[in-house]
Amino acid sequence: MKNAVSFLALALAFTALTAFTFSGSNDFVGSKSCKACHSNAKMGGTAYKTWEGSSHAKALASLKTPEADKIATEKGFKTKAADTKECLACHVTSAKDDGVGCESCHGAASAYKSKHGKGKDVADAIAAGMILPKVDDGSAEKQCKTCHNDKSPTFKGFKFKEMWTKIAHAKG
Repeated sequence: MKNAVSFLALALAFTALTAFTFSGSNDFVGSKSCKACHSNAKMGGTAYKTWEGSSHAKALASLKTPEADKIATEKGFKTKAADTKECLACHVTSAKDDGVGCESCHGAASAYKSKHGKGKDVADAIAAGMILPKVDDGSAEKQCKTCHNDKSPTFKGFKFKEMWTKIAHAKG
């Protein structure tokens, strides 16, 4: 009887853990997984090329400089900027992604990346976690300002409309 109770408790714990782990949470897949469809007009736009040429794509590299390390030291951090979680919070989307990638604005993509292709209803992708920040409703600016704000040690103001032109890309 004791074994049966133990087995039942273990089975319930495993079921609960499995349900929690696979409950639709998204994982980061990295910007390179977006490249195939988002790198040319024929396949769905040039968003990847826009990102690839942006400062966002080079955000992690900007932490690997003597200047960044000096700022980290001045702020009291004991680690190099590229190893400091407070710096990485805005300079890296995920461990798989170099710099500030697609998922920084559009959300972790594992559950939606195959749901928003040509001929598919984008509502399914949104339901699966895709975020589409918009300029008109202010959500894009709000998203940008989660990092581009006075908490950054190099902040010198943020002109959203001017900066948006550098990263704006077509839906595809």
